[in-house]
Amino acid sequence: MKIRLLILSCFFFLVACNNEVKEKNKQLTDTTAALKGSFHVSPDLSFDSLELDSFLQQRPDFEAFKDDFKQFYKLHDYHYVWYDKSGIIESAHNLISRVQTQEDEGVFQSLPYREEFLRMITLEADKSKQEQPTIAVELMLTAQYFNYAKNSWGGGQTINPAEMGWYLPRKQLSYPDLLQRQLSLTSENIEQEAVIPQYTALREELNRYQQLEKNGKDVLVSKDDLVRLNFGDSASVVRQLGERLSQLGDLSKDSIGDVFNEGLKNAIQRFKKRHGIPLDAKLGGRFVSELNTPFRKRIEQLIVNLERMRWIPLGDHGERFVLVNIPAYHLYYYEDSKLTWDCKVVVGKQMNQTVIFGGNIQYVVFSPYWYVPPSIIQKEITPAMRRNPNYLAEHRMEWNGGQVRQKPGPGNSLGLVKFIFPNANNIYLHDTPSKTLFSEDSRAFSHGCIRVERPKELAQLLLKDIPAWTPEKIQGAMQLGKERWVSLPKKVPVYIGYFTAYLDSQGLLNFRDDVYHLDQRLLKMMME
Repeated sequence: MKIRLLILSCFFFLVACNNEVKEKNKQLTDTTAALKGSFHVSPDLSFDSLELDSFLQQRPDFEAFKDDFKQFYKLHDYHYVWYDKSGIIESAHNLISRVQTQEDEGVFQSLPYREEFLRMITLEADKSKQEQPTIAVELMLTAQYFNYAKNSWGGGQTINPAEMGWYLPRKQLSYPDLLQRQLSLTSENIEQEAVIPQYTALREELNRYQQLEKNGKDVLVSKDDLVRLNFGDSASVVRQLGERLSQLGDLSKDSIGDVFNEGLKNAIQRFKKRHGIPLDAKLGGRFVSELNTPFRKRIEQLIVNLERMRWIPLGDHGERFVLVNIPAYHLYYYEDSKLTWDCKVVVGKQMNQTVIFGGNIQYVVFSPYWYVPPSIIQKEITPAMRRNPNYLAEHRMEWNGGQVRQKPGPGNSLGLVKFIFPNANNIYLHDTPSKTLFSEDSRAFSHGCIRVERPKELAQLLLKDIPAWTPEKIQGAMQLGKERWVSLPKKVPVYIGYFTAYLDSQGLLNFRDDVYHLDQRLLKMMME
């Protein structure tokens, strides 16, 4: 479990595992520090523990933090931490600013005791340095810190991810520990110890889109004019297209013009890559739809994906592991925290959704039997057998101990190899004879399992620690026609996640379609 939590924190894969983007995130982190300024435990300023009980009794919305309060202040012998000899410290003022602008982070929970809090701070600012600090202000600042950490770094506590099929472990935060670490730092950013690296970068993108929405209207591009556009053309729609791509960050302002030139072509390709659109010359259909998606829709997309990132546990990385992002229809393989291989996948369709969860790959099975799930037997095979008594034989299927199974071979629904990570959902990775589906833009076609575009290469990666399993031997086992199980000497974690907005290994913001319609459900839960 410890390894699972450690590796899972790298799930927001394509940033945390790239050195160039790590540096970019470090810069972002340094410039968006959660609470700049130094904390000071004031040895001359302390209060009675009964004051804390009184404070919480008068403010029941903070009662949930009672144990956190006691743990933190007991550690500091009930001394003030938000004051020094000059009064309230800089970090307090930064906290005040941050808690009032939580919507900039996609957090919609109202600020508890907002009016009282602001009134306290105003009165405290008018005090002379000689006056004794107010205990209620000290405790209110700590309470607001805990509340901020809960909402901005821990995610909505009333949201149950399982209601949306999310069964990956959820991060647990210790608010006293976070505040204690903040105390031990100077101007360092405690946020990097509370959320995964990509959270900060994605929040910057949210702020950028929020600013775009404030600055003006979306520049919409005419589909009819765009589909007739060719390289080298000069037309008004070219400028319109350039302005839109400039708004979205794919084209510099000084490159906007009236001629469809190489610069605009490169910007179009960049935009397509970020949205999972085929890199062809076509400018209609999905390209126009993604291009004209309103800022508000993108803001909502970023908000829900920031919430998902708040759920992800933190930790170091070093093990090899496999990640699948359902909306991207893509699998990523990591070794030593580096992306070393990736490929397309086919995931479950809307009616048979792939579950969002994690496991450990333990076996590679060559020339596998396919044991048909009872639901497929009931809904598909039994009706087919009524229509055609020879259905099982024609599809190389047979009864086996009360189950229906398909014999190994090229026509087997699992293809020539499968990858087993035992789980209650009966989901696994596997080959497929239906290779043409990998050429589709949207690849939600399976009954829930994940079909891998290049399974032989994945088998080679997983078995490379076993010298006997050469590429030639793997190829032979796949073609053998007889099932063979191979145990991995060390289990390989696999994580199946769901992100419709993320940054890739080049630090580019990517958007994907909400294939299971989970974004709006989560947004609604966040707004309630």
